[in-house]
Amino acid sequence: MKNPKFFSVDDAEKVIGLLEATFERIKRNKQHFLWLQKEISILRLIVECGADDKNPDAAALNEKTAKFKSIARDIEKDIAKIEETGCILRDVDRGIVDFFSIQNGTVVYLCWAKGEDSIKYWHSIHESFANRQLLRSPSKK
Repeated sequence: MKNPKFFSVDDAEKVIGLLEATFERIKRNKQHFLWLQKEISILRLIVECGADDKNPDAAALNEKTAKFKSIARDIEKDIAKIEETGCILRDVDRGIVDFFSIQNGTVVYLCWAKGEDSIKYWHSIHESFANRQLLRSPSKK
């Protein structure tokens, strides 16, 4: 939790577009990352069996390892971008974030999950996303 801050419902909703795009990019990069991880494992076995530097598998291993590291850095940057908004990243794979908020004089988390079009739920700071409740305040939408 790098830069937590307090959000109104409106403030949290202004971040949703950024969160959606960033989680989608992380998902795509993670799929590519996992595919490269398997490829690298196979190529590493081949190279460890005695392939020299001129072998195409050795070259492919070096290329895929560099790409793997680049994608890992991109994922880390996107996670940092989410944290820089002030929200709390709870689950990168499911796209779940919490936002500190004050509702009816009490500190709570507003919560959002990838695919939701607005902030509709909250939960106590002592409970998890599974215990979220519908916001009672009238919606402006």
